Amino acid sequence: MHDDHIDEDYHDQPRYRSVAEIGPSDLVEALKSLAGFAENPFLVMQAGQLCMIDNLLNTLEDEVMRRQADDDPPRDKMALLGALSPMWIYAAYELQRTWRQRCEEVIKLAESGGLDFKAVHLERDLGYRHYDRELRAEQLRNAQQRPELVAQMRDDLRRTEIGFTTLEFIRVALAKHEVSKKGSKKPIAFAPGMARRNRYCGSMEYEMSNGGAIIGTVTRRDIAETIRFIPQAENPSDEELAGFRTYMNPPDVDPFAKG
Repeated sequence: MHDDHIDEDYHDQPRYRSVAEIGPSDLVEALKSLAGFAENPFLVMQAGQLCMIDNLLNTLEDEVMRRQADDDPPRDKMALLGALSPMWIYAAYELQRTWRQRCEEVIKLAESGGLDFKAVHLERDLGYRHYDRELRAEQLRNAQQRPELVAQMRDDLRRTEIGFTTLEFIRVALAKHEVSKKGSKKPIAFAPGMARRNRYCGSMEYEMSNGGAIIGTVTRRDIAETIRFIPQAENPSDEELAGFRTYMNPPDVDPFAKG
């Protein structure tokens, strides 16, 4: 087949699936598949809330996409979409960050032999019941008795690193007006909070800028679909992770510098 036909066939393929194909509980079920997530009722509760707002935004995005060429487009819903999308991104980031932090703590304690010591500390009598301390102690005991759970946490952290890092990049630009980079000096984000509606799905689309370089764009729908894809996500190779990390942290280049 001629290259032109290949290119034509590729561009004829829809980038986003129909909203009707997305199950109303797909997002929360995907998050619950992560190691240690389903055992924490507080994380599950927040995942359910995140899923409910995702369903609402999917409906809004779909309507905006279908009516974007109308003589009288739904401007009120467009404005609502622009306001709710960053809020959903913040919540999606914080929920995954909390889960990742818990996993990293368990792994570190397992490697140092400190699971029992930490569990005993959390179980000590405070004179009243502290539900989350009891829950965390129970999770540490569970990891102590099931080494395979710790191994699964390692795998899940690695499998979700690319999606989480992309989400973190957008969140830092929106919330902190900075570029997500390692080190104490954070570059200023380019036009933080600015977004446009993606014409193929109606979702808000954000530019990923690092200094003078635009390294890509990502929509809110992209982030949600990445979460829904977690159960099928493969473990990336060392080379793939290294390449992604380099891609997300390009060198600072001054286009006007001499030489």
